[in-house]
Amino acid sequence: MKKCIRFQIKQKIQKRGKRNKKEITSNMKKKHKQTQILDFDKKSVIEKSKKASVKDAAAINATVGFGDNYISAYAVSMNATANQLGLLTSIPNLFAPLAQLFTSKYMEKHSRKKIFSIATLFQSLFWIPIIAVSFLFLKNISSAPILLVIFYTIYALFGHFAGPAWVSWIGDLVDSKESGRFFGLRNKIGGAVSLISMILGGIILDLFKKQATTPEKIYFVFIGFGIIFILAMFFRFLSRHYVLQQHEPHFRFQKDAYFSFFQFLRKSPENNYGRFSIYVALVTLATNIAAPYFTLYMLKDLSFSYIQFMLYTIAATIATFIFMTKWGSFADRFGNKKMIEISAFIIPLICFAFPVSVFIPMPYKLYFLLLANFITGFGWAGFNLAAGNFVYEATTPQRRGICSAYAAILNGLGVVIGATIGSLMISHIPINFMNIILFVSIISGIARLAVSFIMLKTIKDVRIIEEKANIRAIPLASEIFNVHSYIKSGWKIRLFKGK
Repeated sequence: MKKCIRFQIKQKIQKRGKRNKKEITSNMKKKHKQTQILDFDKKSVIEKSKKASVKDAAAINATVGFGDNYISAYAVSMNATANQLGLLTSIPNLFAPLAQLFTSKYMEKHSRKKIFSIATLFQSLFWIPIIAVSFLFLKNISSAPILLVIFYTIYALFGHFAGPAWVSWIGDLVDSKESGRFFGLRNKIGGAVSLISMILGGIILDLFKKQATTPEKIYFVFIGFGIIFILAMFFRFLSRHYVLQQHEPHFRFQKDAYFSFFQFLRKSPENNYGRFSIYVALVTLATNIAAPYFTLYMLKDLSFSYIQFMLYTIAATIATFIFMTKWGSFADRFGNKKMIEISAFIIPLICFAFPVSVFIPMPYKLYFLLLANFITGFGWAGFNLAAGNFVYEATTPQRRGICSAYAAILNGLGVVIGATIGSLMISHIPINFMNIILFVSIISGIARLAVSFIMLKTIKDVRIIEEKANIRAIPLASEIFNVHSYIKSGWKIRLFKGK
């Protein structure tokens, strides 16, 4: 850098003459110092923004832990049927992603910060009508579960409307080379907070459920739900606060970068990101054939308490917390494609674990399902991280928001179709030899495996990866290998001492 400045000074001196030598030298040094200060300020602002983003991850995951994770249980407490639970999953995922189509249009005229600010404000406030639905149920209004579906759909709609603006915004702050580590850390901290909030939520619900000793005292259950949903609303406001503290880099919308959803679908089979989006949507479809109905099976058929249900749910969150940063380092070394190839064949495990659990005695059934969900959560941690990273690596900054929006619409359609298939199977297939939800679970597991076998061959990694992965580099496998080596070395030491 110094040599470059000296060369520039010499050139200017030759042009202007030796009289202005001192003046030229001092001016050039001042400009160089100003450039260094600006670079330093820019880096410090970006680092502060990243720290605010990590705090946002903690707050938004508290909202998910206290709120979104207990919505299905809230519906079950209102005696929602399997079809109504299917609607609670499918309708928000059908209509909410469509809101992302309008976000790109608004980004032409409004800043990403403004779009995010307004959308998340209304999303936070919609916890109030969601809580109010319980009063209608207590008044014996049979349409209460349907109203819950409507209000939760609007809540999700505002969240999805803010999505593309946030993705475009955070993508400009994080370098693609460090995206694996940053989002791994962000997701790990978010997972830890989600875990704590889910535990507290389950404890609060169980305490109030114990007070509902008679049918007349059922309102105690809904007091518990009211408390955790108020906490969810508070943390959504807190998340909004931290995001608005982030620096917003200059963004110029280019009309040439825009393309319609139908153009995206038409060209998807021809490009790598399009094929990847279709693959993730098909995995989402296969997953939601059974996933919405596990809550019903555990709370009704297995008669799990809210504490037991919470323990099952947090098993996957604990796995995310432990392995997310390790998955991030794995992705930076070996690529997102390799991470998906491994994790995609782990996530169907829970689908086969539920039918197998029938043969396990009741005291041990919960422990078996906890272990199965923990391993499945380990797989989902890698899968979700790879799906998120792929957006930042495979798209340009101008098209990042719109590509994530269209991928979210495909995922929404996958959720709707999958939940509808599961609901129709549960309602219309007469099976006597096993519980219908367990049968649907097996179908879901087979579908997840089939999609990965067929589609993963068509997807390529965006970055050039020179290093080849081995089994010891996989996060969970490396931990098992280290434990095995430790035990083995311990036996060697004992044998040596014995000799």
